[in-house]
Amino acid sequence: MHRPITRSILMTVFLAAGPWQGAQASPPFAQEVPTTYPKFEEGAGSLSLVVAELVATGYLKGDDCPKSQTRADGSTAVVICMDPPPTWFKARVLQHVAGADIGEAFYAVTGSHYGAMRVGAAEPARLMLLRSNGAALEMLRYKSWPVAKSRDGQYHLVVQSGPIFWLPCWSASLMQEIDDGAFAADLAIAREEYDSRWAERYAAFYRVAGDSVRPRYAIPVAGLQQGFKHLPLALADFSCTKRPPLP
Repeated sequence: MHRPITRSILMTVFLAAGPWQGAQASPPFAQEVPTTYPKFEEGAGSLSLVVAELVATGYLKGDDCPKSQTRADGSTAVVICMDPPPTWFKARVLQHVAGADIGEAFYAVTGSHYGAMRVGAAEPARLMLLRSNGAALEMLRYKSWPVAKSRDGQYHLVVQSGPIFWLPCWSASLMQEIDDGAFAADLAIAREEYDSRWAERYAAFYRVAGDSVRPRYAIPVAGLQQGFKHLPLALADFSCTKRPPLP
């Protein structure tokens, strides 16, 4: 007599709890193109570290460099902006590495001296450090790095010039010798790029044979993920300036 009633009650509770739990798990961030640059207080909010693929990007409207103005005395006030307007971007999360869960896709804002990040099939996914103010996301300025995918589906940060400046110093201990055959894409760079950017100070991070130049080290993202299991992002120092010895 009582079993059907109990089963009915349990089913009612389950159905009622389902949507509530889903709502609780859903990220609170806007799912549409941002129109303004929200306020993000230094040291406030939560941090997230993810590997993400850019889907779209653009400049925030109304943030263009002010035009030159003529004063009442006839002189001209010239405004020089070192940066383009801040940008918005949409990205799809490929791997959650550490910190707060931001869902499978998100919109965020950021700023850069170089302008908007490029979007397209040829562009690599990126490891990004994001900050939340509870309602919006910001990719911290320059705190992103392209990732390369190995044949086993794992993501790696290819090292160009020693420790990646915005990751904690301990991340340098994760550097591993690159096995070129283990990667789906060719990691070689042009000899001209090597000569102009890296040869003088960072030759130890490359293998050079004639015109063939290949990076020597990479940091597996899985290693970062493991390391952050023992260190909350809020306690991490994302500003490594030391230069540890090569592995």
